[in-house]
Amino acid sequence: MLKRTGVILVVFAALVFAAGTAQSQIPKDTIVHGANTDIFITLDPGICFEVLPSAIVKNIYAKLVEVKLEDGKFVVVPDLAEKWEMADDGKTWTFYLRDGLVFDNGDPVTAQDVVFSLTRVVKLQKSPAWLFTDVLGLTEESVTAIDDKTVQIVTNGAPPNIVLTNLGGSNGGILNQKVVMANEKEGDMGEVWLTDHSAGAGPYVLKEWKRNMMILLTANPNYWGGEPALKTVIFRDVPEAADQFLLLKKGEIDVAHNLTAEQANELKSATDVRVVTTPGQSDEYVGMNAGWGPFQDNRVRQAVKYAIDYDAIIEKVRAGFAINNQQFLPVGYFAYVEDNPFTQDLEKAKALMAEAGYADGFEVELVTNTTEIRKNEAIIVQENLAKIGIKATVNIMQASQMYAKFRQQGINLIVAGWGVDYPDAAALADPFANHRVNQLAWRLAWLDDHAADLAEAANKELDEEKRFQLYRELTQYWHENGPFAMMYQPVQYWGVRNELKGAEEAFEGYSVHCDFTRLSK
Repeated sequence: MLKRTGVILVVFAALVFAAGTAQSQIPKDTIVHGANTDIFITLDPGICFEVLPSAIVKNIYAKLVEVKLEDGKFVVVPDLAEKWEMADDGKTWTFYLRDGLVFDNGDPVTAQDVVFSLTRVVKLQKSPAWLFTDVLGLTEESVTAIDDKTVQIVTNGAPPNIVLTNLGGSNGGILNQKVVMANEKEGDMGEVWLTDHSAGAGPYVLKEWKRNMMILLTANPNYWGGEPALKTVIFRDVPEAADQFLLLKKGEIDVAHNLTAEQANELKSATDVRVVTTPGQSDEYVGMNAGWGPFQDNRVRQAVKYAIDYDAIIEKVRAGFAINNQQFLPVGYFAYVEDNPFTQDLEKAKALMAEAGYADGFEVELVTNTTEIRKNEAIIVQENLAKIGIKATVNIMQASQMYAKFRQQGINLIVAGWGVDYPDAAALADPFANHRVNQLAWRLAWLDDHAADLAEAANKELDEEKRFQLYRELTQYWHENGPFAMMYQPVQYWGVRNELKGAEEAFEGYSVHCDFTRLSK
């Protein structure tokens, strides 16, 4: 019976891709996404690190804990573990699994499966591994089974939010060890097989993946949270935004993932389609090399911050799909408090330039990459800086070339962005303020030991109130002294058919959170 059902699903999926498929042909228990799937490499939770593939992985694999938004803030809630505790040493964690947990094939979920899954990430040493090894300090011996339902994890003493949010990421997905090892080849711990198969305990099962065509998920009837309302989830490969836009309007897809801002704004007046938004997990910034010429003077760096028209960039480049957030902490993160001290004030900027001895301005190369958004940002920044005497020549580079030069402290003025690796303040404080980790602050030669000390202290502090105050102190100091003018935090958006309910909750906090079980028709 299962085999026959699988055949029916595959045949149905094929029908969805036929030209002229109408919305009425898509059952109420099925959702069709339109997305560019070119970025998909693997759906193995120990390897997958790209945004949309990771969102799918989150719905195939359950974790010890889940990260979600509540009242606009990221929180950690139980998933496979119904409770947990941290020992007095601040390093040893104990997780207690729920009763009656099973994988999609009916096998019981045990503590041994948890040990295998988390240790496997460390052993594979693929893209997500550093979140366990470097951030949490995990080794192959760090995770042990106390009994079939109890797991112990020994960390490097990272604060609770760092530990839990990393375990709640897609790389924390728990695998059925028996199934994975039955498909092992040449000691790969199932890596080849898990590229396009699944062995999880999440709400969905990976049924089929036809590259550059479609990905088919089916509901897991054994999911501990109850079988999802939508029994079939299809990701249809639609690379072009214009095609997604037309298919959405015609009712041939339920969700469009890659619309332009202009297309999304056009949908706001539609009666059968709506636009769903959530704050994005990244920052867009102007970076100044604090070791180069005029930018060595903090008054010049402050002048740049007052020269930029932040509102114009948000409206002209992002068509309104961005948040005026001038700190490195995204909305919803621990220690985030709205704090935007800069607005365009050309007179103040000119006065700061004069105080620093640059009343007549100076020349500088402004580097960015080839994406349309970055080029448009650079043009506006160039126009803004010209008003205070800074003559910026825009140099468009391939991203690989630009970042290679940037990592060698070879760029004096840059327009770029930074994606967040896990939802904790430490994931931003280190790159933006701590030169010792050799990321953004170091690339801009901002070798400020006070900022680095604050970041390191906050990143290790176990007392949440003290940790909060350290980040607030760091943020204020960073505003006053740092080499960054933060332009905005992007807003993620989707075009969604009105008959699809729950999209606002399902995509809230994307890409940290994505929950297809919230969707229904």
